[in-house]
Order: sequence, then structure tokens, then C-alpha cells
Amino acid sequence: MPGSLVPPPPVTLLAEAAPGLMDSGLLSMLAIFAVVYFFLLRPMTRQEKDRKKRLVDLKKGDKVVIGGGILGRVSNLDEAVAVVEIADKVKVRVLKKDIVDLQEHALKTDDKAAKKASSSSAESADGASAKTKDKS
Repeated sequence: MPGSLVPPPPVTLLAEAAPGLMDSGLLSMLAIFAVVYFFLLRPMTRQEKDRKKRLVDLKKGDKVVIGGGILGRVSNLDEAVAVVEIADKVKVRVLKKDIVDLQEHALKTDDKAAKKASSSSAESADGASAKTKDKS
């Protein structure tokens, strides 16, 4: 009866390997979540908390940025409404929640982005000129 010998099914090998694969998959997912949390979510919530604190401390005479990038100066404050002067004798009533930020903080972050963009474009221009020199 040489044909009656049947090898054991390979299912036992797969069942033994599955817990190890599951642990490494779970571990990598936790690592990705930790990276996303510490590099994206946490800094964003901190920035939002700082911005809200600045808006709570808003006072008459502060220069602000309102929705759409309009710059102005606070001339009067109520509980939920601020009167913002956007030009000489032109005042707009704005909900406090629609004030984006103080001008100095909004312009500071724009300057950082502009410097980063200009430095990266300068580096790419240097790289392009180096490539053309190599070809000639």
C-alpha cells in the first residue's frame, strides 16, 4: 500500500505563522499612528490652542486678519462681535470667531513659508544650472 501514505496538510504551518504576522502588522500600525500623532496632530492642536488664546485676549487697537485675508484694526469689541476698521472711516462688524489671527502672527508664518519656498527654488535653480554646465 504505497499509495495510502498521504502527507500532512500544510494548514498547520500557516496557522502557526499567522500570530507572528499579526503581531508585526499591529506593531507597524501603532508606530505609524504614533508618528502621525506626534508630527501632525499634536502640533496642529497646540497651534489652534495658542490662536484661540490670542483671540480671547483681543483688545481695542490690535491689528488682525479676518476671513479672506483682509487686514484691519480692532476699534470696538463686544461679547461675540468685533468692529474692525479696514480703511479710513470704513468699519466692518465681524464675528470674533471669524477673526483668523493677529497680523503679527499671521504674517510671521507667511514669512517662514515664503523663505522656505524661495530657498527651495534657489536650490533647484542651482541644481538646474549645474546640470546644464555638466552637459556642455
